[in-house]
Amino acid sequence: MILADIRFPLERANGVQIVKTAAALARGGSRVRLVVRRSDPRPTPEVLALFGVAPHPCLEVRRLGVLHRRGSFVLPRASFLARAVAAGLAARRGGAIVFTRDLQLADLLLRLPAPGRGGVVYEAHAVEEVMYLERGALYGTSERADAGKAARIARREERVWKRASGFVATTAGIRDAFAERHGARRGVRVIPNGCDVPSARAFPGLAAETPPRVLYAGQLYPWKGVDVLVEAMAAVPGARLVMLGGIEGEADTRRVRSLVEARGLGPRTEMPGLVPQTRVAHELERAAAVVVPFLRAGMTERHTSPLKIFEAMAAGRPIVASDLPSSREVLSDGDNALLVPPGDPAALAAALRRVLAEGDLARRLAGAAWDAAPRYSWDARARALRELFEEVA
Repeated sequence: MILADIRFPLERANGVQIVKTAAALARGGSRVRLVVRRSDPRPTPEVLALFGVAPHPCLEVRRLGVLHRRGSFVLPRASFLARAVAAGLAARRGGAIVFTRDLQLADLLLRLPAPGRGGVVYEAHAVEEVMYLERGALYGTSERADAGKAARIARREERVWKRASGFVATTAGIRDAFAERHGARRGVRVIPNGCDVPSARAFPGLAAETPPRVLYAGQLYPWKGVDVLVEAMAAVPGARLVMLGGIEGEADTRRVRSLVEARGLGPRTEMPGLVPQTRVAHELERAAAVVVPFLRAGMTERHTSPLKIFEAMAAGRPIVASDLPSSREVLSDGDNALLVPPGDPAALAAALRRVLAEGDLARRLAGAAWDAAPRYSWDARARALRELFEEVA
């Protein structure tokens, strides 16, 4: 059973990652029940199609209704947690593995008695304590971390690290950070995020559009480095910037649009907002380069495993990314990507100009990334997860 407090559909990266992982486990022969919020009236097969996923006899999607308000006390999160914990405990009593990336949900399941042989496997996408402490800087707000809350998150992470039957980290940096904080344990796997790898393994060649399209896909939070990318593009004449992500009307979108206009990039910038996975795949095919410009922070240093890196690899696109330890777990400078100092628009612009001007370099980088992509397919991810589930069952 996979428990995920997400809207269904949710086209942000975490929604895609959860649904794609569930589908890959089902394709590999595991019986999977994916438990999510009921947030859309469309039938499940229609919603799955938005993720590029077909129905499968081994994949069941259970959509929990949540109470939005009763008086002034019930919130959707609390409602989902209550119903998901009940479902998880029942699954454990029946001998099923419960798999979740929801720290609070994992902690609740591990603290409540559940006679039976089903374990809980937690998947960490960050050290939540670090992310909370950095939240104001990451998201460009005046929010100040509360020391008491940070301590509660740390205790929760320690309990899950010590009590979970299995523990998945999406980067080696996350695994090492947990071990440094809470001691060594068994049953830990580093399993990165994944991508769809075309079954026909023929390198697609580079995009030949004029002007060349430089693609960024993801949210527009300050820590993502999108402001640095806009500054860099001012020094990459003749190229078109395509930014997939952000929600119209939100502060981040307004901030980035203002910067685009201030730098005179409006005529050569596209910002369509959140788009379906099919549009992302289409834009990858058209891209002359894909950029992952994260800033340096405690979280980005060691914790990020961005889907867009893997998707760009599978699409055979040249990648320009920030040079961080988390990036180097997948990318190698001059081999399958160009890595640049984070937060440096001049260095990012220089790397983009190289990729756009030097066809041999672009083809070599893209070809090496394409060759490595099968290691990061969703099916490869599912195989690694099944091995861990079998070990801890």
